[in-house]
Amino acid sequence: MANAMLARGALGPAAARGLLLEGTRALRPQRRVGDRRELAARASEGCGANDPAARSAYVHLPFCRRKCFYCDFPVVALGEGATELRAQEPEIYGRYVSTLLREMEHYGGGGKLRTVFFGGGTPSLIPPRHLERVLGRLDDAFGIDWGNAEISMECDPGTFDLQRLVEYRSLGVNRVSVGVQSFDGRLLELCGRSHGEGDVLRALDDVRAAGFDSWSLDLMFGLPHQTAESWAETLEMAVAADPDHVSCYDLQLEDSTPFARWYTEGEGPLPSEPLAADLFRMASRELQGAGYSHYEISNYAREGHECRHNLAYWRDDPFYAFGVGATSSLHGRRVARPKKLSRYEQWVEGEGRKVGFPPPDWSGALMREDEDERLLDLIMLSLRLKSGLRVKGLNERFGRAGRDVERRVLAAVEGHAAEGLVSVSEGGHAIRLTDPEGLLLSNSVISDIFVALDDDEDGE
Repeated sequence: MANAMLARGALGPAAARGLLLEGTRALRPQRRVGDRRELAARASEGCGANDPAARSAYVHLPFCRRKCFYCDFPVVALGEGATELRAQEPEIYGRYVSTLLREMEHYGGGGKLRTVFFGGGTPSLIPPRHLERVLGRLDDAFGIDWGNAEISMECDPGTFDLQRLVEYRSLGVNRVSVGVQSFDGRLLELCGRSHGEGDVLRALDDVRAAGFDSWSLDLMFGLPHQTAESWAETLEMAVAADPDHVSCYDLQLEDSTPFARWYTEGEGPLPSEPLAADLFRMASRELQGAGYSHYEISNYAREGHECRHNLAYWRDDPFYAFGVGATSSLHGRRVARPKKLSRYEQWVEGEGRKVGFPPPDWSGALMREDEDERLLDLIMLSLRLKSGLRVKGLNERFGRAGRDVERRVLAAVEGHAAEGLVSVSEGGHAIRLTDPEGLLLSNSVISDIFVALDDDEDGE
């Protein structure tokens, strides 16, 4: 895959999950920072465990039938027996959900939730009665704006039928994201997916029949032995399925996965870097031609069907997160939960009790470091979006001690604008990456901005 491509988030196919933001630091100049764990431990016991500005919650449900060869998510593989919808329910479901509910006990108050996202793993393995328990606790703790909230759930083909989808919908789930990945059975097998072509077609029929307000179809490109012809066929079938939303994720070779051991980026049987870039261009061209807006680097939607939960991530809004491996962003700091189930259970009974509390008054040096990180996050996340980054106002928010952030950002993209990779609005009030070429080289553009801001630090 082209290293310059940011076609996936930090952690893979569910690009916008609570875990996503951990990976943004890979692009940043490295600095020494204080021990955030120590700061978190000093959080005030007298404050409510909520962030009044947070209106979104991510819930990680880690169970799946087997772990795909590219996957580095925190998952618990239960085996193929978990696909039998009427089989005896694994006891671990109830135990895990009970741990989730204990974690949520430490939170409460604030504004009502406007988005809830169940990611995994394969959330559609979870029986509806357990999902009802989680939604009930979220409603008790925060309130859910039931009339307007987007409640999304990831579902994998072969793990649900129409009856189960109707039950999920009756609980309030109004948006599902179907992890198709490919319509090519050979590619599905090479990736270690546990579903086949027949499962995909049945799943799409059931999703359409269930009557959700909105549904998304997830695809992957850059897969081993994938060709331009097979990707074109997948895109054609995706458009024919008529989803409201399509996600196209570029395969990333994550450390500790079988794919990372077997393959090297840009070398066969993976597509070459030029071919991977062409696959990205094909998706942009074909999906926009079919009426989908390319509103985020990996995501396309019909008007009004953008994923509101994902937009909360990309706009750097605060959000709650619960479950093994999930990362929350509250009170201007992020906290990642342990990725091992046993350690997560221990964490909930210990450190997890303080995560929701506001941070203490930090020293000037630490507060400054935190401000810099928020700026870098805002830049990287905003440039994933079609709307881009609003430059006007950055000095007011981040221009401490007379630092001219706006000038530095605009100077950093001058060369890229001349190359047609960046579009700068009249007056320099906003910038955005062009589609598709600017998006393809987003890492280069963002890195140059980061370096310009870091040079500004060194010069002070």
